[in-house]
Amino acid sequence: MSFNTIYPTNEFLCPFCGQSVDSGVGFRVGAICQKAYKIGDKLLFDDGVSPKRPEAIPANGNLKTVGYFNCDNPRCSSWQDCFPAVQMALITVRAGIITSVENYDPPAEVDQFAIIEMD
Repeated sequence: MSFNTIYPTNEFLCPFCGQSVDSGVGFRVGAICQKAYKIGDKLLFDDGVSPKRPEAIPANGNLKTVGYFNCDNPRCSSWQDCFPAVQMALITVRAGIITSVENYDPPAEVDQFAIIEMD
C-alpha cells in the first residue's frame, strides 16, 4: 500500500540512539500518492485519482496522524535496534498545512497509520 512522506525541516532525532533521521516519515493522510512533503507544505487532500484518507476534508483542515520511520544510524543493523519508540511519529496538520512532526510514544496501542485527532 502506498503512503506519503514528510521530511522534517527541523532536526528529527531517533529517541533511542539520538541519530538524525533523514529518510523521512511515512504517513497515510490526504491523497495517498507517494507525495514528498516538508514542514509548511499544504497537504493535498484530493488529487482526483489517488485514494484519500479521510474520505472528507476535516472542517477546519486540522488533524493529527501517526507516521512511521526507520532509524538512519549506521550502527543500528536494522529498524528493530531502535524499536519500538523509533517507529512512530505524530504529524500535525493545521488549516491544511503540515505544521509539525515529532516523536510519538502513544499511551496505548493505536491502529496502523491511525488518525488521532480530527476537527
